[in-house]
Amino acid sequence: MLKKCLKTALLFFLCLALLILPQLLGEGLLFDAGETYIFYSGSASSGAQITVAEGSAAAQTKLFVRSRTGESTSYPQAERAFAQAEKYGAELLFTESAGGVTNYYYYSARLGGAVMLGGYAVNLHVAVRGQGAAVGSPLIFGGY
Repeated sequence: MLKKCLKTALLFFLCLALLILPQLLGEGLLFDAGETYIFYSGSASSGAQITVAEGSAAAQTKLFVRSRTGESTSYPQAERAFAQAEKYGAELLFTESAGGVTNYYYYSARLGGAVMLGGYAVNLHVAVRGQGAAVGSPLIFGGY
C-alpha cells in the first residue's frame, strides 16, 4: 500500500514538473536586453498592452506576460540595435525619417509573424535617434 502511494505521488510530481518545466525554460528574449525591455501583448498593433521591465529583469518578466505579440528594447548605441537585425539575418526593406527618428524596417524568416507596412511584410524594426536606438519585433509601438 505504501509503495503504491509513493509511486502515485512520484508520478504526480513528475507530471507536474513536465507541465511547469516548459514554462520556466521557455524561449529566451528575442533581443539582447538593453536599458529597458518592453513586451507587447494582446495585439500586434499600437493597441497592444505594454509591459516594461528593466533590462536585467526582462527574462524573468517574460515568464509572466501572456499572449505576447512582440518585444522591443533600447540601447544607448545604435550599433547594438543593428547587431540584433544582423543576428536574425534580416533583410532591409525600406527606411523613413520623421521627427528626428530614422526608421529601418526589416524582414527575417527566423522571426515569427509579420505585419503589413507599406506593402511589405515587416517583422523587425530599428528606430534611431541621435546616437541611441531601439529594436522591436514586429514593430516598436509607443514612442521612441
